[in-house]
Amino acid sequence: MERKFGHICDPRSMHTRPKEIIRMRKSLSFYNKLLIFFVLVGVIPLLIIGSMTYGFSKRFFLEQYRQQLHGKVAGAAERFDALAEEYGGIMNTIGELPEVRQALLGGSAELKKNVEQRMHLLLAGKKNKAAIYMINADGSVHYSTRELPSIYNPAKYRGWGIFRTAHEAEGEIRVYPHAYDSPQGDKVVLSLVQTLHSSSGELLGYLIVDFPRALIADIVSAYDAPFAMDFVVLDRHAYTVIHTKQPEREGTLEREPGEIGSGHLLQIVPSERLGLSVYGYSPAAIVEQSMGFIQTLFAVAAAVSLVICLWFAYKLSKYVSKPIFELAHSMKRISMGDLSVRIESRRVDEFGIVASGFNAMATQIKDLIASAKDEQRRLRVAEIKALQAQLNPHFIYNTLDLIKWNAKMNQTKEISGIVVQLSRLLRGMIHVDDEETTLGAEMELIEHYLYIQRIRFADRLRVDIRIDDDALDAVIPRLLLHPLVENAIVHGFENKVGSVDLSLVCLRRGDELHLEIADNGIGMDEETLAAIREGTHHGGIGISNVHNRIRLYYGEAYGLDIESEAGVGTRVSLRIPYRRKEETA
Repeated sequence: MERKFGHICDPRSMHTRPKEIIRMRKSLSFYNKLLIFFVLVGVIPLLIIGSMTYGFSKRFFLEQYRQQLHGKVAGAAERFDALAEEYGGIMNTIGELPEVRQALLGGSAELKKNVEQRMHLLLAGKKNKAAIYMINADGSVHYSTRELPSIYNPAKYRGWGIFRTAHEAEGEIRVYPHAYDSPQGDKVVLSLVQTLHSSSGELLGYLIVDFPRALIADIVSAYDAPFAMDFVVLDRHAYTVIHTKQPEREGTLEREPGEIGSGHLLQIVPSERLGLSVYGYSPAAIVEQSMGFIQTLFAVAAAVSLVICLWFAYKLSKYVSKPIFELAHSMKRISMGDLSVRIESRRVDEFGIVASGFNAMATQIKDLIASAKDEQRRLRVAEIKALQAQLNPHFIYNTLDLIKWNAKMNQTKEISGIVVQLSRLLRGMIHVDDEETTLGAEMELIEHYLYIQRIRFADRLRVDIRIDDDALDAVIPRLLLHPLVENAIVHGFENKVGSVDLSLVCLRRGDELHLEIADNGIGMDEETLAAIREGTHHGGIGISNVHNRIRLYYGEAYGLDIESEAGVGTRVSLRIPYRRKEETA
């Protein structure tokens, strides 16, 4: 593949491969193949004709549907107007009866019976009868077709609710939407109210007509339509009189009337006499169900055309998608670390050029990563050698001086132990064939160092080492902890009088190791601590070196954390991933 790409792109080789050049010229480009595909299947004409036919059909049926919907909503509004006219006439008839005014001023039981009979007669023959209440001005006398609700007490509520509405237009019939449960158990959602006056204009009482919800529901649902509808009736203040779909919202203010029927076909018709707005809405999807025979013919024609398009699309998409799929699959394998993947292709069109370029790119990436890994390894080895070079000469001098004084005191046993531990320590420090070691091996190196320091400090040095057993086989970078232990002793204890304490704790927490080295040495002031954290302090042994190595091995999320207080001590903590030797192989 790469060989073909090279000959195609190299003008010097054109005369040596004439057959390949002829095939390349005869082979159509991806753009031409795609263009031929669209011309053959006729997608554009199909889309234009299909969209026009479907759009026309939908608009036609949508208009028909809207007209029917408007007719049903307008019918409900007309029935509300008829209700207002009918009961307005009843209220005017009652208000004009002479015996009514006499009854409101107080009358006999016979008079009350006659008035209530007249009221019942006016309601005769009605399916859902409204309740009529006539109450005198102080509420002491009332006449009604049903039991008087407790809320109709003018002496108590004259300045509120329905009585306040009645006084807004004295003598005129007013509409008052509200919601309460009557003593008979049905729900009242709308009322008409009128003040009654004597010939001199004195207030005699109130005439109230209550419409139960069942009556209002019959008005909005009295339609004959082949589709489902829901109704909402609001007053001019957006108060919900009735909501057929969500009855729980009745008796509340509709905060966003414009959202009613959202996503549906909606018609709004006002009821002029009652001052109400009737909202009727129905699912727009029903239009799709009304397309009928025209949509069926369109669907058949579209299905036939679609089959033809799909056949051509399958042939060409298979031809086009296969190399794209191979390229995507190969790129995924590279992203997962498999740099050996290559695309095998004999095509000589644009896909062949892409495949050849991909193979060349994969080879370059593999070479670059190998080079970067080798450079990283050399850097890590250099870091370890730098730590070896930083082994404090003062420690070597003190150890040799310790051997000298033990020799003068003829302490041959102590001398032997010091020399053995020093040799093991130096051997472990010099041996850097491996970049990594186990925590257990690192602790052996630290034990050699602490053995010598215990003899130097005699009984002053107390060491507390606590390590989880399952952490000893964890793989860590070589010389990760030793510089920190040496730093604690050299800088924390050398100038301290009295006993000194050193603790080293290593715990496994899930997939991480938590290590902490703490001492009660002389500590550091804020300025020195800030310089160490910023990497500008040069007095420590390998602290910045260890910090940088942790980040080099494990990423920016890991590193050292140093806490110190002058005269109290220092604590160095670090967190690294837990890995075992077989996991790093």
